Amino acid sequence: MRLLTYEGFKVVIAPEALALKPFRVLWTRDRSKGKDKAITELGYIYFFSDPRSEYQYIIDDDERDAAVKEGLGLPSKWKPDKEVKAAMNLYSSFTSTAALLLQDTRYAVDKLRTLLRDIDLSAKDKNGKPLYTLNVITATIKQVPSLVRDLDDAEKQLNEQLKEAGNAVGNSEMSILDSEF
Repeated sequence: MRLLTYEGFKVVIAPEALALKPFRVLWTRDRSKGKDKAITELGYIYFFSDPRSEYQYIIDDDERDAAVKEGLGLPSKWKPDKEVKAAMNLYSSFTSTAALLLQDTRYAVDKLRTLLRDIDLSAKDKNGKPLYTLNVITATIKQVPSLVRDLDDAEKQLNEQLKEAGNAVGNSEMSILDSEF
């Protein structure tokens, strides 16, 4: 997942990313000298899809889409075309199982957060008994600190795995076939 990284306030494209057709299409269709459109589209892919992106904390895809577009300065009506979607699909296919599990955990924690916000203490069942008892609510609230800690630990472990994977690639030795003549 090191095809795109965010370093020094810009999206950095690994040379091997341009060897993959969906990324190469985005790059070559932008005929401008600075490749601003291609870089913006690749930035959109990174910020929307990469587990290292700060935007991954926005669980809802529509909200994340709007936030990423705003952050990149894209018009709110801009939509990824089929080429951008193809590159996004390819990029997302490289996501590790650990990162996917972290996304699922974030989603579940967000649902729990919504549930806690929506609890109506005055709600009653058909027999007039409270839908949410104090015991259930307090038991749920008591679990929140451990959920936060566990989620934080999972994020740290994933970041360490991604960093180690990046270092392993960066520290690999070149073979004679890797060099240019």
